[in-house]
Formats: sequence, C-alpha cells, structure tokens
Amino acid sequence: MCKCQPKKKDWIVPDFMTVDMGDVCIECYQDTSFGSGYFINRLPADRMVEDDDGNETGQRIGYLCTKCSQIPCDRCGEGIYIDEDITCYDLYGHEKPDFDDGAYRVHEHCLTKEEKKKFDEVYAEDESDYERYKNDPRNLANDPRFKHLEG
Repeated sequence: MCKCQPKKKDWIVPDFMTVDMGDVCIECYQDTSFGSGYFINRLPADRMVEDDDGNETGQRIGYLCTKCSQIPCDRCGEGIYIDEDITCYDLYGHEKPDFDDGAYRVHEHCLTKEEKKKFDEVYAEDESDYERYKNDPRNLANDPRFKHLEG
C-alpha cells in the first residue's frame, strides 16, 4: 500500500453512506485528476470504511493511485504493479500451488534461477517481431527511399 500521508482529514462515513471521492485516491487521498501525473494509471475502486470497533460504516468509491494499487511481492515486500506479478500457476499450471519457499506472487526479478528458466520457456517468443518483419516488403525500413537514415 502507499505510504503517502493524507493531505485532508480522514473522511469517516457516518450511517453507512456511499461517498464518491471523485478524483482523489480512496486510500491516500492523492489527486488522480488529469494533469496530476496519476491520471493515466489510476484504477476504479471502492473501499469499505470501518469504525474503531471494526464495524462497517460506509463505503468510498473512486480511484486508486498507482502506488496504492500495487500488490506486495511475497519475497522482497516491494510493490508489484497490476498485471506484472508472477504466480506459481503462471509457470507450472496446476502442478504446484506455491513456489518452494511458500511465496505465491513475486516480481520477475525475484524469481530463482530455476524459476527464471521455466519463465523463459513458458513465455519465450517463437520469433521476434523484428525477425518476422525484417524482410517484409511492406516494412518501410526496407524501402530504398529511407536507406539514407540508417546509421
């Protein structure tokens, strides 16, 4: 989760109300409006609000900023951006429920050598786009009019 400090007073929702937070992150109150630098990667989200006793008192709807939408890596603890996490299921399917150390969701750079090798096998491309299209006559890089641009 984001460790940003709220800039506004924590919004407590009385009598189980739904509050639309607009362009403010529902976790850290960071501005996610257009031009803020957080607009392009914000995610629609909602969050239940609880009182001190743990009773649900309401709901916030709006957006999560990039930092608050990250998932913690089970190995290093740092945040993983949405859709960049790797699970044991991604590498081994239903063969194994977790990695050998008990981790479930990790960064690509946190994979062991064996896991990285399996990752490369599973997600390797048969042929790169460059190799696929380098001799294609429709590829403008092969057009003689543009040869003077080559280094």
